[in-house]
Amino acid sequence: MKDTIWKIAQEIKDEVIRIRREIHMNPELGFEEYETSKLVVKELEKLGIEVQKDVAKTGVIGLIKGTAGKGKTIGIRADMDALAMQEETDVPFKSKNDGIMHACGHDAHTAMLIGVAKILVKLKDKIKGNIKLFFQPAEEGLGGAKPMVEAGALKDPEVSAVISLHVDDDTNVGSLEIKDGPFTASADKIWFDIIGKGGHAAAPHETIDPIVVGSHFVLALQTIASRSTDPVDPVVVTIGTFHAGSVYNVIPEKIHLTGTVRALKPDVREATYESIKRIAEGIAKTHGATIIPGIKRGYSPGLNDPGLNKLIKESATELLGADKVIIADAPSMGAEDFFEFSDNYRIPVSMFWLGIRNEEKGIFYPGHSPLYDIDEDGLPIGCAILSLTALKYLEK
Repeated sequence: MKDTIWKIAQEIKDEVIRIRREIHMNPELGFEEYETSKLVVKELEKLGIEVQKDVAKTGVIGLIKGTAGKGKTIGIRADMDALAMQEETDVPFKSKNDGIMHACGHDAHTAMLIGVAKILVKLKDKIKGNIKLFFQPAEEGLGGAKPMVEAGALKDPEVSAVISLHVDDDTNVGSLEIKDGPFTASADKIWFDIIGKGGHAAAPHETIDPIVVGSHFVLALQTIASRSTDPVDPVVVTIGTFHAGSVYNVIPEKIHLTGTVRALKPDVREATYESIKRIAEGIAKTHGATIIPGIKRGYSPGLNDPGLNKLIKESATELLGADKVIIADAPSMGAEDFFEFSDNYRIPVSMFWLGIRNEEKGIFYPGHSPLYDIDEDGLPIGCAILSLTALKYLEK
């Protein structure tokens, strides 16, 4: 089967590259991927795939029904949105949309999933069960995965596992990186209104200085990682903005802080919020001030299922060789909303990093750089690994 999949992947390489470049030239922001969605629908319908449009506004779901008998359903996901930034590359397929760029590889993800569709449609007689193709909107901060799940993406037929990939500028083309368990961090926004008592800077004894309170609070938050959390469990509590005052000789009435919390485990994430609450109450009481916290929960910690990872590693080893399968040393403290497809960790999911770096071609700029690009030789590799892994899962 691997030889057949590899052969088809190479045959469709030019077509996948064409699709990737078309998407790259016409980037769209989260929940605005109207033209990208139309392209996806057009490509899937050409293959005779059952299509569901306008899922979570601009998402698309394709359903490939195997003809080898009844079985489970596995999902494969790609994100479609671009970033609000100006492209500075000189590639002939440079962005045509001013101030918008595919600088994180989502154009490649979408093109590869269309490539997967092209491969698997030719192998329908080998598929026992179903394969759902999730073309997701709005990964970049807006969280399009959860609305897709809430819209019923995992139902009818019921999905029992989901896999995905993300192109990686640190990994050389022809290789991939993968890791069991914690893979990406949660990403939550926090903010605090600290209310004291304003007054003249020359009479601080008549005030409750919220700047001093805030300074103590920010320093105290650093003890969460160093003293409240097991040293083997990474956690980040960062205050990124500290807005205070408007006049040099006036102590303000209140200040406003914003920041982020990152954690790799759900229990550590929850414990961190308990620590923040305790510290806020203690600092406020000590100074006679009021600290009003706010939390906007973002992406959940990403946990890779070892069973799915085993299938991905087997597939990659068969296609590329064992030396091209790299076990990541550590998870990323970056966030990825793919893991919302686990439906609160109800079903197994797994993601791997697909290498697209090639220094000889000058392709080494990091994601979110205006000079970002990928080595397109990695596209058929991603198509093949996802396709073979899906078939292996359904054969289990």
